[in-house]
Amino acid sequence: MKQRIDDFFGISKANSTFSRELTGGVTAYLSMAYVIFVNPIILSQAGMPQDAVFMATIISTAIAMFIMGFYTRFPLGLAPCMSMNAFFAFSVVMQMGKTWEEALAAVFASSILFLILSFSGVRQKMISAIPVSVKQAGTVGLGVFIAFVSFKNSGIIVPDAGNFIAFGGFHNPNVIIAFAVIIVMSFFLVRKNQYAVFLGMVGAAITGVLIRMGGMNGWLNFAPEVLESLPHLPTGSPISVPVEPFKMMMDTTFLASIKHLDSLLSVDSMIIVLTFLFLDFFGTATTLSAASTQIPHITKEEFEENKRIYVTDALGSFVGSIFGTSNLSTYIESVSGIISGARTGLMAVVVGLLFLLSAFFHPLLSLVTAAVTTPAMVGIGIFMMQNIKDINWSGGFEEVIPAFLVIVMMPLTGSIALGLVLGFLSYELCMIFSGKIKTLPKMMHFITFISIAYIFTL
Repeated sequence: MKQRIDDFFGISKANSTFSRELTGGVTAYLSMAYVIFVNPIILSQAGMPQDAVFMATIISTAIAMFIMGFYTRFPLGLAPCMSMNAFFAFSVVMQMGKTWEEALAAVFASSILFLILSFSGVRQKMISAIPVSVKQAGTVGLGVFIAFVSFKNSGIIVPDAGNFIAFGGFHNPNVIIAFAVIIVMSFFLVRKNQYAVFLGMVGAAITGVLIRMGGMNGWLNFAPEVLESLPHLPTGSPISVPVEPFKMMMDTTFLASIKHLDSLLSVDSMIIVLTFLFLDFFGTATTLSAASTQIPHITKEEFEENKRIYVTDALGSFVGSIFGTSNLSTYIESVSGIISGARTGLMAVVVGLLFLLSAFFHPLLSLVTAAVTTPAMVGIGIFMMQNIKDINWSGGFEEVIPAFLVIVMMPLTGSIALGLVLGFLSYELCMIFSGKIKTLPKMMHFITFISIAYIFTL
């Protein structure tokens, strides 16, 4: 049996061992595990049942991991993407006014398109057509947007009549929790600990429970509604069979995407689908580029041009839309498993199994509040901000103007789609003004046309 597994995954051939693959799997899981609790919190703000999203996150991630392990046989992890769940909740639902069912339908449609494009050469043409400045600016703007939302949800930033926004103040215990956790996460990030986000969330949950206990016992003076917003220990056992969450998922989110496909028959819905597609494309490409530097026996081209990985990514989003969550994407955190020694798809299978076991810890969801999710969202923002160095700021205003508009408009308008659209349009216009329009590929003109159509829907 052991030899069959070795032959199937090519463990010995990759100069790895079973223990390395197991260690890599555990490491990757711990680096990714925060999504189990963060994703339900974010999507619940779009009106989705939190327990249902909890189960959908676990099941869809596990299935995607098994596909990655058995089909691609690569040591990579997939889970609901932090940037796309933010776009799902805060842009599509809360800003554009779509229902969460319609948003799930858009995820379903984008996964089908992604799957089709992964088998064709169109995927590469689309990636190549979009200028590097807009691609990188999109990542940076998205990171700022995610961090901004996190600051708002945790109370660090509040509305202000004079300055639009202001600091929330330390009288709010959630602000204390958020800052405490940012400090904890920063400590571990600086020390290059791959569990920084996970440990930050643990620190936030502990801080929140202690503050709540202080308030309940009269040591601290907080209003009852404030105390209710703080993390609290589960009332019973922290481990239970997830019967109710599973039933909730089956009754609400399961197949909701397919039932609402008719809602996509509009220009703004098409833009949403294409934005999901764009974010998935480049999220995956960025992760593969990072992963390719960690495995000596596999070339960068084998990673970045591997159709199986893109197909798996698309199938992951497809499965996620069926069960009830936003797009899945290849996780940069899963590279921690590769760094720990994993070299084959067995690592992905181990991660999938650990995610399934996580379902039994459903009661711990009570420990996760908006403030507790701060390290995940701020951490993602920090990681994405690093892409600002790849923007050619000295390449002329035709590069600078689109990049600036994308980065600024995403957080200020609360619309990721609008930020990208303004980037595409401004780039095309700047290339016309500079007399370089003929250098643009035809695919870019098509993207611009779609962007103009979207503008008229606003």
